[in-house]
This record gives sequence, C-alpha cells and structure tokens, in this order.
Amino acid sequence: MTAGELIAQVDALRPNQYSEAEKLRWLRRLDGQLLLELLDSHEGGEEAGQTAEPYDAGTELLCSAPWDEELYTSYLFCQIDLMNAEIEKYNQSAALFAAAWRQLADHLNRSRRPRGERRWKL
Repeated sequence: MTAGELIAQVDALRPNQYSEAEKLRWLRRLDGQLLLELLDSHEGGEEAGQTAEPYDAGTELLCSAPWDEELYTSYLFCQIDLMNAEIEKYNQSAALFAAAWRQLADHLNRSRRPRGERRWKL
C-alpha cells in the first residue's frame, strides 16, 4: 500500500482538516519507528531498507498486509484525534493502534529470529 492510498482511505473514513504533507510526516515517523523498533531488531529486516527520501504519496509503506491497514489507519486516527483534542476518540484509536502494533510484533517474534549476541546465563 502506498502512503497516498492510505491517506485517501483515512480521509474517506474520518474527514479532517490536516494536509497531506502533515499526514505524510506522521507516516514517515511511524515507518521510522517501525524500522528501528521492530524490523531492524530481527533477522530478515534488511529487506525493508531505510524510509525513502523523499517521503511522498507514492512511497510504499514498510508494513505489509495483513497488518498494514489497521496499523497505519489507527495511527493516523490517533494523530488526528490528538490534534483535535478529542481525548475519548484518541483513547479508542490508541487502543486499536496498540493492538495492531502488538499483533505485528508478535508475528515478527514468532517468524523471525532476533538479532544480537547469543549468551548463556548461568
């Protein structure tokens, strides 16, 4: 899924006043976090590469199906709700985002070996 496709979907589901540039900035931040905290910490994460320069509507998002839609959509909802100071909506969106992040992290932990030194503790 591209960033532009996701933004169009979010705008259809939750109309808002924020520009595409602002949403792209949010998505770039999430992809950076995803790369740093999940993908780079597991073997096989090198195929994700770095977040693209420049980051625009045609940029392919790092997370793939079936986790991409829920993860990215709930994250943009969080940002929109936070900027609108709609705390109840934000809490709901944040819970959905946390669940989507956890599902992706659990999948990576089950399917890929973590990187790092292997040490025995006695």
